[in-house]
Amino acid sequence: MKKITAVIALTLVVALLAGVVAYAESGYAYGEDVLSAFAPGWSEIFTDDTVISLSVGAEAGEVRFAWLSSDGKEAAFRISENSDMSDAKEIPVETSEATGDCMSNKVTVGGLETGKTYFYSYTEKGEWSEPQPITVQPEENFTVLFVSDAQIGRSGEETLEEVLIRDTCGWNYTVDKMTGRYPEAAFIISGGDQLQSADSITQMKAYLSPEALRSVPVANTIGNHDKGETLYGDVFNNPNEVNELLGDEAGTGYYYTYGDVLFITVNSNNNFLFDTAKVLKSAVKAYPDTKWRVVTMHHNPYSASLSDDEYSEYRLLFSSLFDCYDIDLVLSGHDHFYSRTEPMYAGEEAKGEGTVYVQSSSASGSNYDPLPDELASFTVSAFDVRVPTYTALTFTDSAIKGTTYRTDTDEIIDSFEVKDNTSDSDANIFTVFISMLKTLFSMI
Repeated sequence: MKKITAVIALTLVVALLAGVVAYAESGYAYGEDVLSAFAPGWSEIFTDDTVISLSVGAEAGEVRFAWLSSDGKEAAFRISENSDMSDAKEIPVETSEATGDCMSNKVTVGGLETGKTYFYSYTEKGEWSEPQPITVQPEENFTVLFVSDAQIGRSGEETLEEVLIRDTCGWNYTVDKMTGRYPEAAFIISGGDQLQSADSITQMKAYLSPEALRSVPVANTIGNHDKGETLYGDVFNNPNEVNELLGDEAGTGYYYTYGDVLFITVNSNNNFLFDTAKVLKSAVKAYPDTKWRVVTMHHNPYSASLSDDEYSEYRLLFSSLFDCYDIDLVLSGHDHFYSRTEPMYAGEEAKGEGTVYVQSSSASGSNYDPLPDELASFTVSAFDVRVPTYTALTFTDSAIKGTTYRTDTDEIIDSFEVKDNTSDSDANIFTVFISMLKTLFSMI
């Protein structure tokens, strides 16, 4: 029986590697040995109907959890300071109807002490999961890991098992690489397109499958492949969601803080200016005095795919707001290559004050786009080799320090610092309008 299993596994791996060649847009960092070891475990990922997600909390010391189940009536959650779950505290579970005849179970745990490790366990129908550790990292000089476009299922026909396996293997490889290098990262930011299809529970299981994600929260963003379905909102338990007039089925913009940083996540599929302004205004009003302001959105207003004066609705609508709300750094994805800009203001390079835009490549290896032959003048760093990348962002009092790695060789492909280079401008309808006019004129 073992010989038969080995032959089947080897046959599957050969088919998978052949598939990698068949889809030229993809490119993975792992080798045959990694795929061979990963492939036999796919059935466990595919059948894990209650895999849990960890989301960032409203502030440091809060972590939010969510998982799907067939029946939420007996869903329960507990947390302890001990690995044997002695003296565990049970936390109420909020259960609601979700996609695919499932129930969505959500839990928010607050009051956790930084520097301390806790253990949590959850259940449906009385069978408790294996306790998992989570450590709340210190709020000073902390590091966040940034990726985008894991897009499980993108490398080929998304319903095929071999496509899902190789993309999931690539995503697991990236998560293992970056959390191995930065084991004390406070959380991960994903710039969107976690899945290829917004309603695929199988792809969502694959996205949540890395073991490190049982202990590291993720701040997920709505990409164009995540919108229009409720699965995103069923599985991710985001804090401080802002009610939007033209909000999406998946969810809305939200915000949170960690240390002296205000993080704002924007749904760039919604280009209704007043909804985005509402998200930014709500975040800044709630936390007006943080030193750093960081926005995550899926589409990049200053993508390296655009020329200096090429029209971009994202640049006109979103960046005009960022200029007025003193955003230091914008993180995005979508174009499947890495790029970084000079500090930008009103559509042009800023000599003093401005916002830096960083765009991440594929996090799994499932898809890449080529860079244009001629890069815009605002692009100071770009990388489109078909290898997954990730960026580590360390927040200090004096700067945001960024380091970007390729996952196959661990080579640094870019490093940068963002200084406190934004002004204390007054964000109102007049200043936004003026900023939009300046941006528009820079593109014509």
